[in-house]
Amino acid sequence: MTPKRQHGMTMWSAAFVIAVVVFFLFLFFKLLPPYLEDLKIKTALDGLASDPGAGTMTKAELVSRLAKRFDIDSVTNVQARQLGIDVHGNSKTLRMNYEIVVPLAYNVSALLEFNHERQVTGAQ
Repeated sequence: MTPKRQHGMTMWSAAFVIAVVVFFLFLFFKLLPPYLEDLKIKTALDGLASDPGAGTMTKAELVSRLAKRFDIDSVTNVQARQLGIDVHGNSKTLRMNYEIVVPLAYNVSALLEFNHERQVTGAQ
């Protein structure tokens, strides 16, 4: 056969392509749960920030409300007490900064860092 008539991949190049696809699927399924949980945390923070009385609540009240939302949404990697609050006059900034370590294989892990901030204004 002449090279003009040969088409397609060799067995080794097909195996390489399949291995790359399997590797990325493995990463996708390992990293999907932390990102879904992060979505729940963002939703809980948005709900807390949109609460009409959030601007006048104390830190303990805000943490209690956030803990209830985390219980409902089954958030397990982050504790509500990690909520940071900065007060700037009539407004507050709610901060949630955390890291999640996802073990991949043997001693190889992925470190995921998440940072969220929401503004809450006090009652006028």
